[in-house]
Amino acid sequence: MRFVIALVISFALVWLCAKPLKKYPVPFYLGAIALLGLYFWGSATGVRNEAWSYFQPLMQRCALAFLLFSIVMFVGVLGEKNPLRTHLMPIRRQLSILACIFAVGHIVFYAASYVPRLTSAFTGNLAFSLGLAALITALMAVLWVTSFSEVKHAMKAASWKRVQRLAYPFYVLTYVHLALLLMPSALAGNDVAVLSIAVYSIVMGAYVVLRLRKALADRRTEATVATPDLDLEAVAA
Repeated sequence: MRFVIALVISFALVWLCAKPLKKYPVPFYLGAIALLGLYFWGSATGVRNEAWSYFQPLMQRCALAFLLFSIVMFVGVLGEKNPLRTHLMPIRRQLSILACIFAVGHIVFYAASYVPRLTSAFTGNLAFSLGLAALITALMAVLWVTSFSEVKHAMKAASWKRVQRLAYPFYVLTYVHLALLLMPSALAGNDVAVLSIAVYSIVMGAYVVLRLRKALADRRTEATVATPDLDLEAVAA
């Protein structure tokens, strides 16, 4: 329940801060870095209190980053007149940057656990998950750098769009990676892990359905636009 409450509060803050985030993104980036530092400090010193029980899972389990990535992805598949799209579309780039900052907490936590053991023989689910994590981190780095307006303006429009299409495999692979990490705990009966997988799966399932619906709608629109041209050509012939 704490996990869901934290996600709801996080989304509410994104909604309320949309306009100032668009106008003044740098203070938000600095705030995200400060929260990242707080997470590292709290983890190192063993902080344990009620507030920490809400905050720590958001960072360590990549929940906050996944929420922001999900908002960015969902905004792109919603209808043009959808109020959610209208309100959040102008800050997709800023949300992407914030998500990448928050994801660093998750990456560092697990890297500190597994990188020193790279000489060991990893097999099965763990080996696949770690390899997937490396790929996802590389994709995130590319998307993160190209999200900054200075980099975007320095690139050709076509090249920038091609790079941004990496967001699709990145998002899906992120879900797969998180599910694999949580699966052992979920199978062992950990309620938090079970709830986390359920939330991630519902979000991803909804996104896939909406993305497919949008793709079909776009094809129908293209077909409708192309039909008059064919008729004109027939008349001219």
